[in-house]
This record gives sequence, C-alpha cells and structure tokens, in this order.
Amino acid sequence: MKMYSATLDTNTLVSATIARGKEYALFELAKKGKFKLLISASIILEYKRVISARRFGYTPKFVDELVSSILSVSNLVFPDTKLDVVKEDPDDNKILECAVAGKADFIVSGDKHLLKLKKYKKIKILKTGEFLRLI
Repeated sequence: MKMYSATLDTNTLVSATIARGKEYALFELAKKGKFKLLISASIILEYKRVISARRFGYTPKFVDELVSSILSVSNLVFPDTKLDVVKEDPDDNKILECAVAGKADFIVSGDKHLLKLKKYKKIKILKTGEFLRLI
C-alpha cells in the first residue's frame, strides 16, 4: 500500500487540537505514521497565532508544546515558489506552496476556496472525512 503524503490546512490543525473529531483522528494517524504530514514554517506560524488567541485559553507554554507535537510528526518543507492561485483568500496560497514543495499527494482542508479547486497540479484537495476513508 502506498504511503500518502498530505498537507493539512491551518484550520484542520486547529480543529485537531480543540476537538476530538475527524481532524483529531487524522492527526492521530499521522502520529502513527499512516501518512506523511507535510508542513511549512508559514503554516506553523499561522497555527501558533490562531491557537494563541485568548478564546482558546492556552498558556504560551502549552501552545509551544502543541507546536512541538505537530513538528515532531511532520516533515518540514521549505517552499521556494510563491503562488498566486487563490485570489479570494491569498493566505490560502501558503497551503498550496507547502504541498507543491513537499510533493504532496493531498491537501486536507475544510476551506471553501481550496476545496473549490478540487485539484492543483497533481495534488487532490479533499475534506478530512474523504482523506480518512482513503487511508
């Protein structure tokens, strides 16, 4: 069976942190090595910024531990190409940049702008549930 590689968008990572739903299950599979998780510094920085919001109530030390746990199961990639594919939400381009740089098979996202693309180059863009059924 082929080992898939995937880039998870920031909101998928946040959902994996704050709720025990499909995204959490997906992250647990990454921890078990069921697929290769690809991440970039810009995704991690955005995740850290979002998860540090007061509404979540996490201490800076706990946020650092969350970031470390993601990095410990991820392959860090360094995108060298800036993309301008998602015009409606240019922030989403960092997800595509990471996936392209890491030669990902999939992007896992709940973001309507990314999902609307369905595919970028050879990278399929799926919702969490769809990717879970695949692996």
